[in-house]
Amino acid sequence: MLEYIKKKVADEDPALTELSQPRLLKNFHCFAEAAMSLVHRRHCSAQEAGRLRAWLIEAAYGLTTPGTNEPHRKGKANAD
Repeated sequence: MLEYIKKKVADEDPALTELSQPRLLKNFHCFAEAAMSLVHRRHCSAQEAGRLRAWLIEAAYGLTTPGTNEPHRKGKANAD
């Protein structure tokens, strides 16, 4: 998922331009939290796995349709 997000940012995905600056900052923050969690990987409890999952969902906000693995479609953006 982190590679997917990095590719979308590198490709300047148009879905990112629809997000507000505070939302982009939240995406970046959650991306960084998820990445650091994986770098400092220790024994993974269910609680840690849940946090990682939540960070990844927030980091991909606006790039995918919620509840699916489908890319975000223009005109179906979610409100912050």
